[in-house]
Amino acid sequence: MLHGVATGYGEWFRRDGVRMRSGCFERGEQVGEWTTYDRNGAVYKVTMIKPGK
Repeated sequence: MLHGVATGYGEWFRRDGVRMRSGCFERGEQVGEWTTYDRNGAVYKVTMIKPGK
C-alpha cells in the first residue's frame, strides 16, 4: 500500500497457509500476470490483465 492505494506485488493465502493468488498492482489496479494456485499450491491458472481493464 502506498498512500492507501494498492501498489506492487501482492500474495493471498488460504487459512492453511497455501498460496492462493499472486500478482501486481499499479495505482490500485491489477496489472500484468496474475497466478491462481490450487489447494496444493500448484499453478492452476495464469491470467494477463491489462491496465484499465
